[in-house]
Amino acid sequence: MRPRILVIVPSPRRLRLLTILERNGMETIAAGDFRDGQLKLQEQSYDLLFVDAELPGGPWHGLLPAVVASGKNCEVIVCSRCGDERLWAEVLQCGAYDLIAEPFEEEEVTRIAQCALDSHYLQRYGAAVRRPGSKAKAS
Repeated sequence: MRPRILVIVPSPRRLRLLTILERNGMETIAAGDFRDGQLKLQEQSYDLLFVDAELPGGPWHGLLPAVVASGKNCEVIVCSRCGDERLWAEVLQCGAYDLIAEPFEEEEVTRIAQCALDSHYLQRYGAAVRRPGSKAKAS
C-alpha cells in the first residue's frame, strides 16, 4: 500500500513537493491553509504530514494537537522558504519530525519522508507535543 501524505502548503509552492512525493510512489492529498488541513485531518488517516511554516489561517504547530487528538498519529515535517536554526529548534521542540527548506531537492525530500514514515516518533511521544516556548516536563 502506498503511503498517504497530506501536504498543507499554499499553491503554487507545493507543486514541486507534490511532484517529488508522487514520483516516489506516495499518494498525496493537498490542502492550502490551516482550516482545510484541519478538515482533511478529521476526514482521513495519513501516514505523513508536510506543513508550511508560514501557514495561512493559523500556526503550523496548531495542527500538532489535532494530529494527536485524532488518534491518527503521523509524523509532521515543516516546510520553510528559509530554514534557520531558530525555526529548526522550534520544530523539534514542538514535536514535529523535521524541517525542510526550499528549494526542495528530490533526494533530500525522499530521504526525510522515508525516515519519517519509518520512525513513528509522534505516535510514541504524542502526549509530549508542546507549543513554542513551553518547557519540557522532566522525566
